[in-house]
Amino acid sequence: MLMFATAPVGHRHRTLVEGAAMVTGPVAELIRELQAEAAVLDLMHSVGRELTAQLDLGRMVQDATDAATKATGAAFGAFFYNLVDELGESYTLYTISGVPREAFARFPMPRNNAVFAPTFDGVGTFRSADITQDARFGRNAPYYGLPEGHLPVRSYLAVPVTSPTTEEVLGGFFFGHPQPDRFTDRHEFLAEGIARYAAVAMDNARLYERERTLVTELSRSMLPDVPEVAGADVVTRYLPAATGSKIGGDWYDVIPLTSGATAFVIGDVVGHGVTAATIMGQIRTAIRSYALLELPPSEVLRNVSQLTAGLADAGFVTCFYAVHDPGQRILTYANAGHLPAILIKPQGETQQIGEALAPPLGVGAEFPERTTPFPPGMDLVLYTDGLVESRTRDLTIGIEWLLDGITRVFDAADLETAWDELISELTLGRHDDDIALIHVHRHIAPPAAEFHQRADATVDQLAGLRSGLTRWAAGLGMSAERHEDLVLASYEAMSNSVEHAYRDQPRPRALEVHGERHRGEVTVTVTDYGTWKAPDVTDTLRGRGHLLIDALADHTSTIHRDNGTTVTLTWTLPGATADRAHGEDDTA
Repeated sequence: MLMFATAPVGHRHRTLVEGAAMVTGPVAELIRELQAEAAVLDLMHSVGRELTAQLDLGRMVQDATDAATKATGAAFGAFFYNLVDELGESYTLYTISGVPREAFARFPMPRNNAVFAPTFDGVGTFRSADITQDARFGRNAPYYGLPEGHLPVRSYLAVPVTSPTTEEVLGGFFFGHPQPDRFTDRHEFLAEGIARYAAVAMDNARLYERERTLVTELSRSMLPDVPEVAGADVVTRYLPAATGSKIGGDWYDVIPLTSGATAFVIGDVVGHGVTAATIMGQIRTAIRSYALLELPPSEVLRNVSQLTAGLADAGFVTCFYAVHDPGQRILTYANAGHLPAILIKPQGETQQIGEALAPPLGVGAEFPERTTPFPPGMDLVLYTDGLVESRTRDLTIGIEWLLDGITRVFDAADLETAWDELISELTLGRHDDDIALIHVHRHIAPPAAEFHQRADATVDQLAGLRSGLTRWAAGLGMSAERHEDLVLASYEAMSNSVEHAYRDQPRPRALEVHGERHRGEVTVTVTDYGTWKAPDVTDTLRGRGHLLIDALADHTSTIHRDNGTTVTLTWTLPGATADRAHGEDDTA
């Protein structure tokens, strides 16, 4: 009987396992290496996407520093980079990661010495297993190494960040660890990859910031110095977009007119950037030019619309144009596709006016105008959509919030501060579009500071108008001679209106006389609603009334409108220069 020796079952199993391991081991190791490489690539791509999508330079640099410090396993990392200010002077900023910023706050910026030079000069990556053993370490004054209190550094890795477009060295990453030989080829590869992404992101951010600054300064340079408006406080605001690139299209204007009226303008060019800012400047200038001709609001917008249609890349332009006539106590307005204005009555009741009157400039051809009372005690608010609309809030809801918040503004002692607080509340401090705003608050003047009387434009009504004006002027603090000049010149203007505006009318219309004292000046406006006939050039006696008025008043102007004529007379009170220097308002 033959006997065969057989290996124990446990031994055979162990042999098979060992054999399988010899075959699969290298494969498994290769898989692990590939997975590790894939993880590195995923990390690089993820970091790259986040950095190159970021346009806030400071935030982007901090994110890059954090990502690179984590990827290299450094105990701490820093990035030093240069910026150029508006004077062309370069200054260095830095970010820190892995330790509190306070740990470096008392140390000076690194100088371009033997250790740092390869990085700041863009020579290439510099890695040291133990920087304290490097022959260049500790040879530069004044510290000869690390300053007292500096975090300990043995392992050292530094990578320059170079612009891919200009090849300018934008800055450098510096990583440290208190133990030696902690940085490997892989760490160096990761740091260099993040540095390349950071360079692209910095280029993008700097170009964006450069254009943003240009557009912001261009837009601000076109905003007017707001003049004083008799009998009113005017608050204006222009805020460029706090996020994104929607800058350049919004504007406001406050235009004093020769007649004594004031034009208030708010507008928005659809589009952003330098193109929108330059178009805005052209349209603002055109509106101001037509306004100074004392054209009615409808005519101002009609003429500007024709010009806008001929501008390249103008697109849509919205504009609300309103003229306040203090003599008649009215507001005449037209709206070219802009948001409605808000009127606020003394009791706090709000009313939106001018909604959907006409298409935008460049599209519309006719711009109907409307008139509404605007006496002392009322307020007017004009604004652009950046105040009420955002990516997360519908325009209608934003307007409702504005109407709710406006009442708090009028109750505030300081209008300027109240508006800043309301704007911050409505936008949550992160408005993603421009904001332009005008708020006009009409003073409720004391009786002695203001006079207003309306009567039929007939000869027998002139005596009553003259008596009322004489009594009012007596309390203005004018000399007897100046008081007499005011009454005589005003009476002559009233007589001219009765004689010339209505003599061929079957029924007399109204005549209004308005007087106001404000900041050292007295202004009287005489307004009729008739049509003056052309003067007879053969009549040598005519025209002497105008000569008399011009001689008696310090300043005069006459504006003929389609629906009447306004004559404005102005006298300067004694001490007016001192009043203006001290900001005193004698209507208060």
